[in-house]
Amino acid sequence: MASADRVLQILGLFTPAKSAWGAAQAAEALKISRASAYRYFAQLEETGFIEPVANHRYALGPRIVELDRQIRLADPLVQASADEMVKLARETGGIALLCRLHKDRVLCIHQERGTRAPRFVSYERGRAMPLHRGATSKVILAFLPKKDRDHLAARVDAKVLDEIRRDRLCVAYGEVDPDACGVAVPLQERSHVVGSLSVVLPAAVAKGRLLKSTVKLVREAGLRIESDLDTAA
Repeated sequence: MASADRVLQILGLFTPAKSAWGAAQAAEALKISRASAYRYFAQLEETGFIEPVANHRYALGPRIVELDRQIRLADPLVQASADEMVKLARETGGIALLCRLHKDRVLCIHQERGTRAPRFVSYERGRAMPLHRGATSKVILAFLPKKDRDHLAARVDAKVLDEIRRDRLCVAYGEVDPDACGVAVPLQERSHVVGSLSVVLPAAVAKGRLLKSTVKLVREAGLRIESDLDTAA
């Protein structure tokens, strides 16, 4: 295996469940020699991708933070959505979420918090969720090409996905966080789904006039974002 592939494998070891690794541990996990693991760790430390912590272990380093900032400043989807999300959070009071598809999961890439936002929302920047859970994910799943959708949608009723495609909207209560309601629309660029725009509200208030106005605002914001994406393409 190429050295670059091994380096990427090492970076992939760092997760919220195990955020610090030693070279010897990595060698055992990846079934490579300790000498190779120490060499890769030295390269990653030199470039700032990892940094030393206690007990001869390493954690992800400052270069990751720099790259995250570059993504936020350069990602066309974030750029097209940022102002609309600020406005949505202000007008609905909820948390506006921007998510995109990453392999077989949905990844939150930006959020804006309003005054009526739930105290805790599982979706946050950098966190991935399965495609079958919550409005934010299912509204992306519904608009995937049929061959991909059929492969990934085993845990979602086909009728539910048909309704989402018909309405270009998904509203879901308690599917990710028990006390939250998500209102989501797909974001498409030239008829290809690239992500979703959502507002999350406390489930107790997500009804009646507030729910209706939130649906309207999310839909309108989604259309403006799609227009900006098509113009920039």
